[in-house]
Order: sequence, then C-alpha cells, then structure tokens
Amino acid sequence: MKRLTVLAAIFASVFATSTSAATMTLNCTMTDMHKSGGWIPKISIIEVDTTQKTIELLKPTAEEMGGKVKSSKLVRNTQDKMILRWILTGTKSKSNQRTPAFNYRALLHKNTGKVSVIAKPLGYGNDFRAKGDCKIS
Repeated sequence: MKRLTVLAAIFASVFATSTSAATMTLNCTMTDMHKSGGWIPKISIIEVDTTQKTIELLKPTAEEMGGKVKSSKLVRNTQDKMILRWILTGTKSKSNQRTPAFNYRALLHKNTGKVSVIAKPLGYGNDFRAKGDCKIS
C-alpha cells in the first residue's frame, strides 16, 4: 500500500509539472512598427496551450481590435521556434477602415524572444509587418 501511495504521489507530481509547462504566456512589445499600418498592436499578451495547440489573445482582445476571432492555433512548436496563426473577422482600424478578415501569423524565436508578425487582409495583395520582443512565462 505504501508503494502505491508513493507511485501516486510521483505520478501526480509529474502530471502537475507537465500540465503547467503546457501553457505559456507571451508578453510581446513591438519595436519596429513602420510597416504595421496600425493593424498590429504595439503590446500583445497571448496565452499558448502547447498540448491543445490553441492560443488566446488576452491583450488586446479581438473586440479591442475591432473584430472577432474566427480561428486561432499553434501551428508549429519546436525547441527553437513557435508559429502562431489566427484570423480576425470584421476588423476596423483606428481610422474606421473596415476589412472583412485578417490572417495573422507570428513567428517567435524562443531562445532570443524575437518575434515577427505579419497581418494580411483577405482579398488584398498587401500585408502589414512588425517586429519586436516577447517575454515568455
């Protein structure tokens, strides 16, 4: 019985460690925004669940960006980089310009915290870009 209790404690400890490591928060600040066109926020906080391969925009929220999240996911997660994608629909800029939807892609280099974001409006040939740094916790 004592062995069973010890095994249960070890299993619970391992499970708790792997569960907490499955969710991380990216606190990102864009420093190079000259090609962002106002469509990429200067400060973003994104929660990433590496087990479920999901992401959630915590700041700014989709509503604060003038739209709704159609889909969001963790596309790639390797030892050195992470790729996130999300689609916002019904977006509106600060100058009240509307776009049906934007495809967002973020590439994060885990070892340096460097991030690059591309926002591409659906139906248009152009895109908007920004670069910055993320703190990973």
